Amino acid sequence: MNKMEQEELDSNSLDKFLSLVHKHTGISMGQNKKTLIQGRLSPRIRKLGLGSYNKYIDYMNSNKDEVQEFINLVTTNETSFFRTPRVWDFFIKDFLPNWSKANPKKPLKIWSGASSSGEEVYTIAICCEEHRLKNPGFTYQIIGSDISSEVLALAEKAEYSGRSIEAFKTSNRVLFDKYMIASGDYFKVHPDIRAKIKLNNHNLFNPPKDRNFFDIVFLRNVLIYFEPSDIEKVLANISKGLVMNGVLIIGESESLSSLKTSFKYKLPLVYEKNEDQIG
Repeated sequence: MNKMEQEELDSNSLDKFLSLVHKHTGISMGQNKKTLIQGRLSPRIRKLGLGSYNKYIDYMNSNKDEVQEFINLVTTNETSFFRTPRVWDFFIKDFLPNWSKANPKKPLKIWSGASSSGEEVYTIAICCEEHRLKNPGFTYQIIGSDISSEVLALAEKAEYSGRSIEAFKTSNRVLFDKYMIASGDYFKVHPDIRAKIKLNNHNLFNPPKDRNFFDIVFLRNVLIYFEPSDIEKVLANISKGLVMNGVLIIGESESLSSLKTSFKYKLPLVYEKNEDQIG
């Protein structure tokens, strides 16, 4: 057994890593995340042959490309197709028909701000494509972004199996068979749907490149990892990307009720941009 397999992450090094996590991702982790940090970083440190956690910190400081690898290791990404059915009920039955009626000649512009391995953006695209088939004049553009280059690479491949497709496969077999193609042990998203998506690496603590551009933003199950002050910073950036009265959809364990933001509550998990709320 080598030194790294025996070494425990000491409190001083842990504090440094927790600070680096916050610096590079905005995610706030406590001392209770020691096992997670140690479990995710020790294989990387062994691979690099560095011998200690402190040496890895030095390595990161002198090798800027390692920062992205660090981000990939410490971020958690778990999602599935059509996760949280009431969100998709709202999107399909309320948002899409009402938006199309109000904007008959405009393309719908959508941003999935924490798109992870792609299940959410492809779910959005499937919903939009189904709407387009019933409304031939409807067009749409979808951008998916994530801070992790590793999960974006998975989204690019658009190959899925196991838990991420399980509910989709059993609850809506017609759509599943229409848009997912069997390929060995995996199912691939239909290339026509894959072609509708643009993916890019983006840190939510940076303003979006496209200001006042998006009609709806999905930002689900990411705010729970931030402190309130950091959530407000992220939401200020999201607001910059949305048109006035644009819609924000958040995760089922999240709420904006106690925060100072430019968003007004509309429905559970659904908010609307209303800049008049703040000075």
